[in-house]
Amino acid sequence: MNLDNFTHLHLHTCYSLGSGTIKIDDLIKTALKNNIKSLSLTDHLNIFGAIKFYNKCIASNVKPIIGCEIPIFSNDSKKLGNIVLLCQNINGYHNLNKILSFIHTSRSSYLGADLDILKKYNSDLICLSGGRNGLCGVNILNNPLTIVEEILKHISKIYQSKFYIEIDRTDRSNENNYINESLYFASKLKLPVVASNDVLFMAETDFEANEVKVAINTKTKLDDRVNQTDYSFNQYFKTPKEMKSLFSDIPAAISNVSEIVKMCNFKMPEFKYHLPKFSNPTNKDDVTYFKDLCEEGLRNYIAHSSLDKNKYQIRLDREIDVIQKMGFASYFLIVQEFIQWAKNNDVPVGPGRGSGAGSLVAFVLGITAIDPIKYNLLFERFLNPERISMPDFDIDFCMNKRQKVIDHIISTYGQEKVSQIITYSTLSARAVIRDVGRVLDFSYGFVDYIAKLVPFSLGIKISEALKSSKELAKEYKTKDDVKNIIDLAQKIEGLPRGVGTHAAGIVISPSNITDFMPIYSLEDKNELITQFDKDDIESIGLVKFDILGLTTLTVMDEAVKLIQVNDDNFNLNDIPLDDSNVFKLLQDKMTTGIFQLESLGMKKYMAQLKPDKFEDIVALVALYRPGPLGTNMVDDFISNKHGAEIKYEHPLLENILSETNGLILYQEQVMEIAKSLGNYSLGDADLLRRAMGKKKQKEMEDHRSRFILGCKENNINTDVAKSIFDKMEKFAGYGFNKSHSVAYAMLAYQTAYLKSYYPTEFYSAALSSDMDNTNKIINLLTACKQSNINIKLPDINNSNYKFFPLKEKVINYGLGAIKGVGENAAKHIWDIKKSGGDYQSIEDFCSRVNLSCVNSGTIESLISSGCFDSISNKTRSENISNIHMLISQGHKKQLDLAAGQNELFDTALSNDNLITESKYEAVRIIPSNRELIKERKVLGYYLSSHPIKIYEKEISDMNLKNISNINSLIINSSNLKFNSIIAGIIIDSRSQKISKNKFITIYKVDDSTHQINISFFEEKYLQYKNILKEDELLFFSGEVFIDDYDSQLSMRAERVYTLSEARNKYSKYLSIVLPSELLSKEKVAQIKYIFQKYESGKTQIKLFYKTRDFIAPVNLSKDIYVLITDKLLSDIKSLTGNDSVTIKYH
Repeated sequence: MNLDNFTHLHLHTCYSLGSGTIKIDDLIKTALKNNIKSLSLTDHLNIFGAIKFYNKCIASNVKPIIGCEIPIFSNDSKKLGNIVLLCQNINGYHNLNKILSFIHTSRSSYLGADLDILKKYNSDLICLSGGRNGLCGVNILNNPLTIVEEILKHISKIYQSKFYIEIDRTDRSNENNYINESLYFASKLKLPVVASNDVLFMAETDFEANEVKVAINTKTKLDDRVNQTDYSFNQYFKTPKEMKSLFSDIPAAISNVSEIVKMCNFKMPEFKYHLPKFSNPTNKDDVTYFKDLCEEGLRNYIAHSSLDKNKYQIRLDREIDVIQKMGFASYFLIVQEFIQWAKNNDVPVGPGRGSGAGSLVAFVLGITAIDPIKYNLLFERFLNPERISMPDFDIDFCMNKRQKVIDHIISTYGQEKVSQIITYSTLSARAVIRDVGRVLDFSYGFVDYIAKLVPFSLGIKISEALKSSKELAKEYKTKDDVKNIIDLAQKIEGLPRGVGTHAAGIVISPSNITDFMPIYSLEDKNELITQFDKDDIESIGLVKFDILGLTTLTVMDEAVKLIQVNDDNFNLNDIPLDDSNVFKLLQDKMTTGIFQLESLGMKKYMAQLKPDKFEDIVALVALYRPGPLGTNMVDDFISNKHGAEIKYEHPLLENILSETNGLILYQEQVMEIAKSLGNYSLGDADLLRRAMGKKKQKEMEDHRSRFILGCKENNINTDVAKSIFDKMEKFAGYGFNKSHSVAYAMLAYQTAYLKSYYPTEFYSAALSSDMDNTNKIINLLTACKQSNINIKLPDINNSNYKFFPLKEKVINYGLGAIKGVGENAAKHIWDIKKSGGDYQSIEDFCSRVNLSCVNSGTIESLISSGCFDSISNKTRSENISNIHMLISQGHKKQLDLAAGQNELFDTALSNDNLITESKYEAVRIIPSNRELIKERKVLGYYLSSHPIKIYEKEISDMNLKNISNINSLIINSSNLKFNSIIAGIIIDSRSQKISKNKFITIYKVDDSTHQINISFFEEKYLQYKNILKEDELLFFSGEVFIDDYDSQLSMRAERVYTLSEARNKYSKYLSIVLPSELLSKEKVAQIKYIFQKYESGKTQIKLFYKTRDFIAPVNLSKDIYVLITDKLLSDIKSLTGNDSVTIKYH
């Protein structure tokens, strides 16, 4: 017998979410190493990995067998155990899809298949009994043998000769009993036996990692699984030799594996596109209807304009011809229909995204809102007959109304043909360390400490963290517990942990989706998704539609509705695109909240460029990317705009490059150059553009020769042609899709217009759209302050869920932006207020709201935010300390009222325990520093005041610039970096990897005018970590710059000082001014005595006395120098008065 023929027919990969750690790449690598010719995939209740598995097997010349492990139940819902189904061919695959889809869509009380479903979809499937934990094992070990025999007869009747008794030998409990009885029934019922190993992991040493994965999934501790009998060390990927040895006494069990492998010949159908059938509302065929809609759309567009009708008609006819020949007319109709439905049903739609905005057909159909001829956009960049591929419209919808569009698509095409697409959450570095630490039962604090040593960097792996974080590496090398956690974590890092719904993708199938793949249901949602991810869906020819949610559209929609409260006629589509006030706003860098233009880096370039036309915005959207920013393209673009001489190597280039000030900026320009100078068709020019973008060297050489030849035909010198081609090749790597840039520049301009003319409505909408994003709220509130817009403190009687304009330049704070409140509670509070009138006191509030909806945590957040300041005569701290009594009294009153009693409280509640109701207070109590800190915790921002206020005079005396001043200075300066000293308060922190062996800790610092990110390299962090505390005034010295990664104002810290240290470092002398009537030898002696306790410092003391007419120095017998501390200042003030002591600074 050829040992290489053995195939593990029962094998779980990492896509078995409950257990299994095998990665498909590792599986195939091991198979090739051991000369194994076929592999199976039988994950539990899904085939998530089937397409990846199939394609990688085919690419490696390994035969793939697709199957699945499925729990089965009797028709009266009794669990019978697991079976394994293997697909013999495409029909078997379809039947497996139907079984899995039934399981996930039936909404029954159990997750599995009943006997009727197995019988209905039994053809071309091979059934294995599932081994120790399967049909035979479970029933033999738990039921009378008569029942076992009956069950086996049922399954045998369904699958007949293709039902096998599966035997595994993995040293699990009662294994011999299960095997002996299985062989007995196989003999009695004349059923073939087959060997398996119920494989869960690649190597024996991976058993513990699998146990950890199981514990993570079941939310248990590893110690709780010590006595488990579900899995064993032996369930690894054994070699054919090991399996033959293991079943040497049952040779038929090995030979039957080969027979099954021969019977399994599933092949994916040859690739082709599977377009859904358009739901045509007419009796015309799709192509005719498509043409008619296009012609109608063009007629409507040019009817009342001076546009060249012939030019547009020629372009439209050309596009229609290409679309028709490529067979994509119905695709355009499908997209047009749901976009038009959205517009008709008050769902804002974006102007376009990606290369689709280059299509005139898309424009006249209303799919996009960009005239491609007006902006010289190319259809071939979107759909090229020389490069056959599906058109791909990415469509932006209002974030809050996106689901309405999806629901409409489902209603139109049928739930059985429409599904959202699965996506996988994986075990990332920090997350997997936390999970492993928890299941190993280490303390939260210890595990949190280890996890936080992993630098904060997107996609970082533990192996990289060990190289870049010295602290993590040290802990790993010196502590066994840390090493154990890290080693286990690395084994399951990156494995799928759970599934969710892709943010944008939906698939529409021409027939039932189960003809192509099974459906899956999310446990916590009433939502069905595909079992294949977006890449696998496209690889089998199905069409994915990206239905994206864009917050900017939500902001614009909300702002327009607020504007229309006072101006019914306002329409954003009617605004001019050459408004000087809009460009002035951009030139003045007032771009916070403006789509694509709000980063500090973009503000800087806006100030330098001084945009004065829409095309300038288009260009900046394209330029502000890592590629161009890494060259001098942005600087060249700006200097060329402002008068630098532009030299064109050939006159034909001027017409193409003049809009970008002589630079090759857009991919479409590369195509235009190839067409105009090199005699390319636009289709071939698109192939050139792709070859350049992907740096395909062989293709590039062919194109170089062709381009030079084409230039020669146009009488262009060969050296000039070569030089132009070199420039094209250089800039093509940085070239941007102009169609996308125009579409996004349109959104940028529209939001800038709203902000310029309707700032209160705009900011109200912007703040409301990002209530769950504290950082964005902070940036917007700072911008409001700079625009002299007053944000009112949250008020229980005046604040709704959202922010809204109270009057011009005044915005009411939204309750939804308070941490711990939430939408339901906020809306309930407003509804109760509307129906019953203003809340008269906090006690009145607690007696009226639903206290299960508005719980103690919610009330504490409301108090901390200042919501009750206007109706309470107590401090916030006092109200927080009384929360439970307030709730108790409120609950009591509600019960009494419900019972029809008139008295507020019954006699059982003593008056000593009552909190008397406070009435309206006209004057707010100023929050203490402690209360301000709580305010920041719930608002993310100091709103009513700021702890730094009490130090503002002293900081000003130090001649330090505030963060806002520094922000303006760096944006306006040509010097991108300079040293500075900043005073502020830490409000947040995080760690981040910056290179292979380095990480930094970044602190967000606030000084009431603005915020800055201050970074500390590891050495500096270790030096100052003991004083880097939140909510304390600190002074930071270092280099200020704009971070290239996130365009945020940043500082690289060199030194940190406490207030006391800053006072002693920067002070010139300590001035004490005594009224002349207090001046005496005794007083001076007392002052000198105090100074003697603080003589270790370097700040000189100067004593003065003052009369009504002058101030004069007191001659001390010797110069006195002290160390300034809070205690020193307190001691002197207690002796001389609070206003007598001043620190004078250099």
